[in-house]
Amino acid sequence: MNQQPSSPPLPGARALALDILAAAARPGQSVEEGLAAAAKRHPGLPRRERALLLELVQGVKRWEVRLDYLLAGLSHIPLAKLHPLVLQLLRLGAFQILWLDRMPARAVLNEAGNLAKAKGLPRSHVGFINAVLRRLAAGEAPPLPGPDADPVLALSVIHSHPAWLVRRWLERYGPAAAARLAANNQIPPLTVRVNTLKTDPAALMARLAAEGVESRPGRFSPVGLIFEAFKSSPTDLPSYREGLWIFQDEGAQLAASLLGLGPDLRVSEIGAGRGGKTTHLAEAMGNSGVLAAVDSHHRRLRELQLNVRRWGVTAAHPLRADAAQAIPLKTASLDAVVLDVPCSALGIIRRHPEIKSRLRESDLATFPPRQQAMLEEAARLLKPGGRLLYITCTTEPAENEDQINSFLARRPEFYLATDPGRLPPQARHLIQPPGFFRTSPAEHNLDGFFAAVLAKN
Repeated sequence: MNQQPSSPPLPGARALALDILAAAARPGQSVEEGLAAAAKRHPGLPRRERALLLELVQGVKRWEVRLDYLLAGLSHIPLAKLHPLVLQLLRLGAFQILWLDRMPARAVLNEAGNLAKAKGLPRSHVGFINAVLRRLAAGEAPPLPGPDADPVLALSVIHSHPAWLVRRWLERYGPAAAARLAANNQIPPLTVRVNTLKTDPAALMARLAAEGVESRPGRFSPVGLIFEAFKSSPTDLPSYREGLWIFQDEGAQLAASLLGLGPDLRVSEIGAGRGGKTTHLAEAMGNSGVLAAVDSHHRRLRELQLNVRRWGVTAAHPLRADAAQAIPLKTASLDAVVLDVPCSALGIIRRHPEIKSRLRESDLATFPPRQQAMLEEAARLLKPGGRLLYITCTTEPAENEDQINSFLARRPEFYLATDPGRLPPQARHLIQPPGFFRTSPAEHNLDGFFAAVLAKN
């Protein structure tokens, strides 16, 4: 009788976390891509291990600056000279010792040693990892820096943000910078948007309850729900597979509402990404008219097509093009354009903590020129009387209000037309004079978005 070959054992969360963190330290890699690849490679990974994997990877990236400060005070070798796997094992172990109370330090040290051996690291490296983590577990870490000597260093280490960003925010926000830094380290709520083409919030809440999910209405968006507790991975739920909801922060939900779209319009969304806003725009259009969803990345457009199909949208048509150059759409042919520009993403650090270590201050100068080119191309496509919605997820004035003011100065046929009446009453204060929509993790417990509506005379 032939025996079927047994499947290889599934890797544990810590081993996967080490591989993802090590890969993300190389150029062109990210922890989010690593997490997505791990989920596809190991679909049978138990929910508990999946949750731990996410907690470990995101936790290390969230607290990396502080972890490195503490580890540097315990290591006789500069961190920059350590073997890359040794550094990631130290960060992974230190995060568990300091932030995960349910993990006994002895178990963390043992697992770190086993992972080091499994990766073929020399015995001296294994001993070094054990010695540093043992000292950390014994409470020998250096004290956190005080604000009196160096406020930038103190805030950088305490709130685990790069010093350049702390300096920038201190200059811009003054004492309020500390609250903004702290808010970026809070775990954001798991927020979804209801598919109003198929259901409504009350009906979906009842459906979710039957699937073992506790949810509540969002604070600002009438079509937003917040998941508070669930028994299985949300994306395994039948309601997700049927396209009844999609993950989306309330800030993004509100920003997409600012255009006030209706049926039978010709609209383009430039920078459509994976289709979160595309599905929302199509709903606002009554799934009628034409919605050209433009993005330059083939893989993102493929995911957009899957989301659009799951959502039941037929009005959206993916179009691969570089929006900083000529898009193959006719001049003055569109009623509205949504411009979701590439940006420094400093408003969504709490959801994507890897931004702290990936972004450099020198990168900031690269975004405004591309955004300006995209604004000009979007303006070309609009009919007279058309409206343009400009959206970013950053806090940088050069990418936000300065970009809009500069555009209006160049193009006198446009004017600022952001209408608070497009938003539900509880959200109208998010539009501030002269007409800029802003949300903030610190002030509203929302991701940090900026938006403005520009109308063409």
